[in-house]
Amino acid sequence: MNHPTTVNSSDRLCILCISIAVLAFFLQIQTALAEQYDSNSPYQRDTAYVGIMSRLLFSAHRTDTSIATEMAFLDFMDNIGKKGEFKNYSSSEHVLHDMKNHRLDAVLTNPLDYIDLEYQINPTQQYSLTFGDQLEQQIHLLVRKNLKIKQLNQLANKRLAFPAGNQLGKLYLDLILLRNNLAPSEDFFSEVQSGQDLNTAIINLFFKKVDAALVTDVSYNLAIELNPQLPQEIEIFSSSSPMIPLVIGINRSVPSEFIQKVGQMVDNLDNYPRTLHLLSLFKANRIVRINRQQLEPIKALKGRV
Repeated sequence: MNHPTTVNSSDRLCILCISIAVLAFFLQIQTALAEQYDSNSPYQRDTAYVGIMSRLLFSAHRTDTSIATEMAFLDFMDNIGKKGEFKNYSSSEHVLHDMKNHRLDAVLTNPLDYIDLEYQINPTQQYSLTFGDQLEQQIHLLVRKNLKIKQLNQLANKRLAFPAGNQLGKLYLDLILLRNNLAPSEDFFSEVQSGQDLNTAIINLFFKKVDAALVTDVSYNLAIELNPQLPQEIEIFSSSSPMIPLVIGINRSVPSEFIQKVGQMVDNLDNYPRTLHLLSLFKANRIVRINRQQLEPIKALKGRV
């Protein structure tokens, strides 16, 4: 006949000690894994990766604005204790891929491409630049006065100038052509001169090298200041509604510490005269917060074409 096994006090103490030892062992493993994760965290690095999509600024020569942009934002990163490394992107898919894999912390892009990236951006961390005192800019379609253009179809087979990569400008132009039952810009005009900056486009229009130019109100007003004779030769045929010309967005995966430093610097930009000076090299003077509602006019424009 079998008798039930009894556990004396010494055995119970032994079992308790073993249980404590096993628990301590698993806690030690968990702590080690956590420390390893922290040390391998994609954001525990000295370098912040910033992406640039397409051409952003058209106020000066492409090379000049690219250099000025990188200098300004390298200085910006230095102010928050980070090195900066720039990457150029040609597609939204590549930007999203690198953001999701923690290889891209922020992106500077035109607003049309930004709409495709928006869901990967922290909704409280969207910024833009002001030019002069303007956050939003209008797109002007300028024509030579001597052509006496009264209707859009009179520009058929004429020569157009506007910088390559100005996607927002092209979208606006194609929309007004569509509304008038006319062909898209690449088929409507006999020649589209691209590659130059906005000021060059205005000068070429003034000297009759082209018949029309697509520019921003900021660039047009600046050109008039430099050359008061311009309005005698050229005029505004059509203008868009005011829109934000570029967007800076921070990856929603970026830690709050990084975000707080960026926000503090933007809110106290007057304490960083070097950054302000570098922004002025491409006619910008502030970095400002924006919200998604301010991008609605661009989304509406995109939806109509």
